[in-house]
Amino acid sequence: MVTVTDKAKKGKTLTYSIVGSTEADPSANRLSNESPVGKALLGHKRNDVVDVPLPNGKKLHYKITKIDVGL
Repeated sequence: MVTVTDKAKKGKTLTYSIVGSTEADPSANRLSNESPVGKALLGHKRNDVVDVPLPNGKKLHYKITKIDVGL
């Protein structure tokens, strides 16, 4: 699970699980590793600021605040 702070929305905190495409359920905050947000978050660490390019040309700006690795 990855917890991020949305820098554009006054520090709103969001928590996502990054999963494979067959397990994805955006309504349950389970994002595919192939989605724009999933791709952008992979490979980063706590305190990184990540820009997420969206298909509509806009960008999300997230700061990673916590990473929980489940086994």
